[in-house]
Amino acid sequence: MTGSAASQGIKDSVAGTVAGAACLFTGHPFDTLRVRLQTSTTKLGMIECLKNTVEKEGASALYKGVTSPLFGMMFETAVLFVGYGQMKKLLQKDPNKPLELWQYSLCGASAGFAATFVLTPVELIKCRLQVQTTGPPKYKGTFDCFVKVLKEDGVTGLYRGIIPTLAREIPGNMAFFGVYEGLKRYFRTKTGQEDLPLRYLILSGGIGGIAYWSIFYPADVAKSSIQVSDNGPTPSLLATLKKIYQKDGIRGLYRGYVLTVMRAFPANAAMFTVYEMTMKALDKVIP
Repeated sequence: MTGSAASQGIKDSVAGTVAGAACLFTGHPFDTLRVRLQTSTTKLGMIECLKNTVEKEGASALYKGVTSPLFGMMFETAVLFVGYGQMKKLLQKDPNKPLELWQYSLCGASAGFAATFVLTPVELIKCRLQVQTTGPPKYKGTFDCFVKVLKEDGVTGLYRGIIPTLAREIPGNMAFFGVYEGLKRYFRTKTGQEDLPLRYLILSGGIGGIAYWSIFYPADVAKSSIQVSDNGPTPSLLATLKKIYQKDGIRGLYRGYVLTVMRAFPANAAMFTVYEMTMKALDKVIP
């Protein structure tokens, strides 16, 4: 890696880590409710799920499992943005000529592929902690969950659900980065400003996040279902989607979607805005 590529990688890594933390704390309460809705054996509404959670477990329950993604998501977001940045550098032959939107999407797909290998075990632990409600918990915390999964199922147990995660991350990040870069290009043309005001970054990041979740949401429902079921061989993505559809129809495949979109806008707006602001600060100290 050349000096300039190395410095860019460092900046992407640092900015991605900080952005991941911003995204996590903004969106985790929504995420807890989403996972519970997706894995519930009864038909719950969003408001009912929120009410039950707070009444029975207290408001702090909305941050259940936050320790796992705190460091994991920071690392995963760093990997995502480093992968995205390096792929952009590879495709951009002329630094003065911006990439086409399909190239941004391709960069997003490759970044999503790389991030999946960090994200899968992080989400598995997070999901299992999030669905612990009443009764004696199987897992005492993040580390205890990690150790027990490793002891019971080995390293492969931590990667339970990797196929649906890939099915979500690759097309999701194609849409994510393609929409984000496309909107920034549109706003630059509209305003005549290369350095966009904060409100346009928030809007671009928020809509990009909605696009990420909308492209293949059922894969995420299947992922949650597979990751919280810790008995027997791992069911396939298609078999899980079929089972959910047979039981609850199309609505079952989109359980928790409204809540997810509600989370997507502020969480991803925070992530991209913090990323851009951190990159600007780093550009001043790292050439």
